Amino acid sequence: MEYLQQQGKRMTYEDLLLVPYKHGGRDNNGMDCYGLVLECLKRTGVYLKDISYHNHNPRENLTKFVSRLNVIEVDLPLGGQVLQCDYDNELHIGYILDKKRVLHMTTSGARVSPISILQNAKFYEVINEDN
Repeated sequence: MEYLQQQGKRMTYEDLLLVPYKHGGRDNNGMDCYGLVLECLKRTGVYLKDISYHNHNPRENLTKFVSRLNVIEVDLPLGGQVLQCDYDNELHIGYILDKKRVLHMTTSGARVSPISILQNAKFYEVINEDN
């Protein structure tokens, strides 16, 4: 069984692998990449601001987008962090499962991928504003 981890909390994520892609989606009927990350963090008791963005998001928008979130950039990936990268030449976000793997949503559905295949990956720790 695979787990989401954050601050010692463990929750399964296998049910999320069955959720289809839906632009702007935030529930089990469909999620986009940001919706998937929000759900993963929520399950571990950590909350990220839900900032919607529209259609095409070129990688040049990364700094502007991230500056609006409650995150700090870190050097190395660890489980429970957020990954931001280029995916199909667009801004993309995923939930880091461990130092080598990320759970993310694609137009084909949720999947687990090696972090090493994602371009221009940056790693962020979420500052839980509820603490």
